Amino acid sequence: MITYLKKDTAGFSGTAQDSPEVQWIIAEAPTKEEADHLISTYELPKDYITSVLDEREMARSEGNWQNASEHPALILVQYPIASLSPSGYMQLDTFPCAVIQAKNEKLITVTNRTTDFINEVRTENLSQSQLSTKNAILFQLLWRISKHYNSFLAKIITEIGDLEGELKIATENSQLYQMMDIQKSLVYFESAISENISVIRQLYDTRKEAQKFDHLPHLHDILVEMKQALTTTKIQLKLVNQISSTFSSIVSNNLNIVMKILTSLTIVLTIPTIIGGIYGMNVKLPFASREDAFLWIFIITSIVCIGVIRFLKKRNLL
Repeated sequence: MITYLKKDTAGFSGTAQDSPEVQWIIAEAPTKEEADHLISTYELPKDYITSVLDEREMARSEGNWQNASEHPALILVQYPIASLSPSGYMQLDTFPCAVIQAKNEKLITVTNRTTDFINEVRTENLSQSQLSTKNAILFQLLWRISKHYNSFLAKIITEIGDLEGELKIATENSQLYQMMDIQKSLVYFESAISENISVIRQLYDTRKEAQKFDHLPHLHDILVEMKQALTTTKIQLKLVNQISSTFSSIVSNNLNIVMKILTSLTIVLTIPTIIGGIYGMNVKLPFASREDAFLWIFIITSIVCIGVIRFLKKRNLL
C-alpha cells in the first residue's frame, strides 16, 4: 500500500495521489505493481525497493544524502518487531526499513509490513523544526527506531528478572524455551543495532565533514541512544548465557532432590512390606498366638519406620 502525505500544521495529512505538495511517500508491504510504479516514477534503482522485501537485508547507505539531485540516496536500517514464538513466548526480530531521497527531494519510506514508529512520526508536528522536512522525518524515524529498541530491551530485562525468580522451583522445560527465545532476540538485536550504528556513524561523519553542524546534535542523540541499546543488548546477552547455564544446573539439581526424596520414601515404605511379608509366612512367629498381635506388629513397624526417617533426615537424605 502506498500513502502520499503532505505537511500541515498538525503533522501530515494524506492525499489520494502524488502532487507537488506531497513531501513524504510511505510504501508498506508494496505489491510488485506498486514497487514497479515507485521505481519508474521516481527513477529509483530497483534494489532500493526490492531489498526491503528480503527480511535479512543488512543496514547500509548508498548515494549522497546531502545532494540527491542527480542520483537518489538510500539509508536502510533495521527496526524491531515483537511476535509470538512457536513455544508461546515473546520473540523479537528485526526487519529492514528503506528511507529513500528521490531526485525531486521527496522522501520515500519502504517497509515490508505496517510499523508503529512510522505511524508515530506521521502524527508528530514537525513545523517547529529548523531542519528541512526530509531531514526532520529521517531523524525522527531513526530516533523512534532507537527508542523502540530500548523499549523492547526493557521488556526483556523484566522477563529475565521473572525467570530468575523461578530458578528455585524450576523443574520443567518451559523456562528453557523462554530463555532460548530471549537469547535469539538478543542475538538479532546485537547484529541489527551494530549495523544501524555503522550507518548512522557514516551519516554523522559525512555531515561533520560538510560542516552541517545544525544536524549533528540530532544525529549525536540518535547515536547515543543506539549505543545504549547495543551496550544493554551485550550485557543482557552475557547474563542470559550465564543464567541459562545456571538454570540447567538448578533444574538438574532439583530433579536430583526429588529423586532422593522418592528413593528415601521407598526405603521407608519397604519396611512395612517386609514385616508384613514375614508375618504372612505359614510358620511360628513372635506374637502369632496373641489376640492383639496386629496391634503390636503395627506399633513395632511404626517405631522402626520413624527411626529410619529420623536417621535419613540426620544424613540429609530426606
